[in-house]
Amino acid sequence: MKGSVHRRGSKWYYKFRSPEREPSTGTYPWITKGGFGTEKEAWKACRDAMREADRGRVVKPSSRTVAQYFFEWLSAVEPTMDATTWQNWQDYARTSVIPHIGAERLQRLNEPQLLQLYGKLLSEGRVKRDQNSAMYAYWSDQTAKGENPTAREISAACNTTIHAARAAVRRYRSGIAPKETSPGLAPKTVRNIHALIHRALVDAVAWKYIADNPASNVKPPKRPRTRREVWNPDQIRAFLTSVRHDRFAALFLLELTTGIRRGQVCGLKWTSVDLDAGEITVHDNRVVVGGHARYKAGGKTKNADQTIALDKETVAALRTWRDTQDRERDVVGSDYHPGNYVFTFEDGRPPHPDSIRQRFDRLTAAAGLSRITFHDLRHSYATGALKAGIHPKVVSDRIGHANVGFFLQTYAHVLGNDDRDAADQAATFLLGEGGVWVNQIIHTVMRLSNVPNHVHKRHENGPRRCLRGPFYLVAGTGFEPATSGL
Repeated sequence: MKGSVHRRGSKWYYKFRSPEREPSTGTYPWITKGGFGTEKEAWKACRDAMREADRGRVVKPSSRTVAQYFFEWLSAVEPTMDATTWQNWQDYARTSVIPHIGAERLQRLNEPQLLQLYGKLLSEGRVKRDQNSAMYAYWSDQTAKGENPTAREISAACNTTIHAARAAVRRYRSGIAPKETSPGLAPKTVRNIHALIHRALVDAVAWKYIADNPASNVKPPKRPRTRREVWNPDQIRAFLTSVRHDRFAALFLLELTTGIRRGQVCGLKWTSVDLDAGEITVHDNRVVVGGHARYKAGGKTKNADQTIALDKETVAALRTWRDTQDRERDVVGSDYHPGNYVFTFEDGRPPHPDSIRQRFDRLTAAAGLSRITFHDLRHSYATGALKAGIHPKVVSDRIGHANVGFFLQTYAHVLGNDDRDAADQAATFLLGEGGVWVNQIIHTVMRLSNVPNHVHKRHENGPRRCLRGPFYLVAGTGFEPATSGL
């Protein structure tokens, strides 16, 4: 197979015959590509393309754009992906990828373009309008004037839906003020977008749409390591005391004593609960896809589907809750929702996961506690369990982490607090109780502390010099003469 390079205007292009016949014509088609600035660049690209052609990886020139490819790819991979992941990736493609690089030809997409995209997303990538701050400003202004603005008034003044305004009023009356938002996306979000682009271009290479994957040569933004705020035992007890009369008090207790995920606690069914054995089997999920709650079988990781034990207090709370639910089922009768979910409204409907999150925010504000997310209850349980002395492997298995290595990395700051206890326990085991050997060493060091000054003489332009020896290095005292006592 031979190739050639030619000049067209100010640019160069290469051409060579494909080693594979075209099925429709029976001929060996030409493979060409242009746009190279120099003859040397064209020859290099030609040689690379011929090597790929020899391996059967012929990439035919195409004017397919990034936007066209992403529409095609998302439709093709939807049946093979988790519904929540596919929805998130579709949203990322629609809001953060296609508007910026969608018009670029797929075969011309390169590493600098991706780096520029990530930089722009970090600085000004947020496209969702900050309605919360606008509504809060209007509500605060009207409240300061002695007015009591309704949700409908806020909706009309801020051009939002009535549902968003109603939820905002509940938050503001509970004391929850909006946090200041940045015009750019968080590094974690940009990393997720990079993962989407990389996966999409991997398939583009496999489908022979492009020769190589430019995302493989690009590093996404570094994710800053931050510690999640968690509640201590006193705060947990204060919260549970404050919500003891709330309808979903048992749900919050179960979350704080198991650390299971929000979708798992909302999707839990009575068929997965054995109160006599004090166990629950975590399997079913209620996840949010496009704003709607959906049933999902299976957990987030392979370790998420498991049977975990419950403490006596949680078992007792679930028994009481089940009795309440049974009475409500008798009252509602045949109109009771048939889902058999553990946590429901009066008619048996399971709660939307987002409504549980919002309810938790309001209850936290009403209790006067520091604001954390519902997911941080999971971290609060894991942190408390570690501080209680439970082995990290056990805690990792209970909360369903993919592996104990990830768990140890996530909670290293908690485990680091045990370093002092580990030092004391190991020394006691190795040296024995009472520190006999330590006392002997200290006594010997004190006896040898009266050493002539010339032993410790330091050279004015160099390190400490020992003039007589042999010597031992003793921490805090310098070099000491060796004696048979040591």
